[in-house]
Amino acid sequence: MIYLLNLVSTVSPVPDQEDGLRPGLDPSQVTPGLLGFVFTLVMVIVVIFLIRDMSKRIRRVRYQGMMDEAAGSENLEAAHDNDRTSGEHRANDSDSQPETTPGNR
Repeated sequence: MIYLLNLVSTVSPVPDQEDGLRPGLDPSQVTPGLLGFVFTLVMVIVVIFLIRDMSKRIRRVRYQGMMDEAAGSENLEAAHDNDRTSGEHRANDSDSQPETTPGNR
């Protein structure tokens, strides 16, 4: 633990411009240059396209979910209407036929 404290105290977080470079190097030689700029630009463009594509996909999934939910509720309403109309037919049929219960067989 004491070793780490000594190491932290001896290493400065921001070295001086002159002391941080090896002899024979000037600051223009250690910059990323054109290649670093092009790579960063390409990465930014790729991330922008990925975010746009993902938001389109999420929107599509939400829309499909809403459509499935609406279709499910329409199916429930149709099934409920079918049960109601078939119940009316059964009520009309029960007038003409005697009702059988398990005890009357």
